[in-house]
Amino acid sequence: MTTLDKYRDYQKRTRKKSARRSHKKTSRTKKDGFIFSIAGVHGVGKTTIYNILSKTFKDFTNIKLYPERLRAVPPVPFGSKNKQTAFRAEIHYNQQMIERNRLVSKFIKNHRENIAILDRSPLSTLIYARALSLPKIDYDLIDDTYRSVSWLDECVIYLEAEPKTVMSRIYKRGSLDKERQKWNEDDYQYLLRVLKKYEEIFKEFKLQKSNKFFRIWTENKTPQDVVGEIFKIIEQKSGLQLKKKVNIPINQSKLTNWCD
Repeated sequence: MTTLDKYRDYQKRTRKKSARRSHKKTSRTKKDGFIFSIAGVHGVGKTTIYNILSKTFKDFTNIKLYPERLRAVPPVPFGSKNKQTAFRAEIHYNQQMIERNRLVSKFIKNHRENIAILDRSPLSTLIYARALSLPKIDYDLIDDTYRSVSWLDECVIYLEAEPKTVMSRIYKRGSLDKERQKWNEDDYQYLLRVLKKYEEIFKEFKLQKSNKFFRIWTENKTPQDVVGEIFKIIEQKSGLQLKKKVNIPINQSKLTNWCD
């Protein structure tokens, strides 16, 4: 039996265990703080919203924002059409999410007043891995790793817009530099696959039936409108009052300045 055959045999055995293992969650206690993940397909405007929230809460000691990657530039292109490269990027991304989960845990554990706001939910690991149509043996490894982690309990805030609007934001933001061009963000069919996988994962993990899942339709809304809705959700779920006013430069209120 070759090394690859042994690995595949191992995967078959571990997948049986994984199939019986649900999506692990570390339940929040009454003493713990709150976690809100800003989710959505690339280009919908998460980075715009995340940056506004970062500036808004920069002086707050009880509210901390966490980027999707601790390492700003991934070692290999994210979303590559090359399956081997895409697999490596997803493994790296999963590792980054696991480390972020550890850091967030330290911030909210036994700190009832603390709020962590995350750029992307850890679920995006599975969503993009599926959208990339990785070989089953590669996807199974990512899936098994994901399900082996005790992820912190989060509220997911899902930003939405028409696919054509998302593509318009991708092009108009002017941020498709050489590095990001390798990520295939301007591939419309890829965008549609990712959107489909989001809905697939939401259904699979029964998020839409929970009281910790919120959709925000961003079509014809300014970033300020969206941030206002996010404030209401955070206040509703945490019971904390966010008295800080949101001040956004005028040029950021236009569709052409949405970015991700």
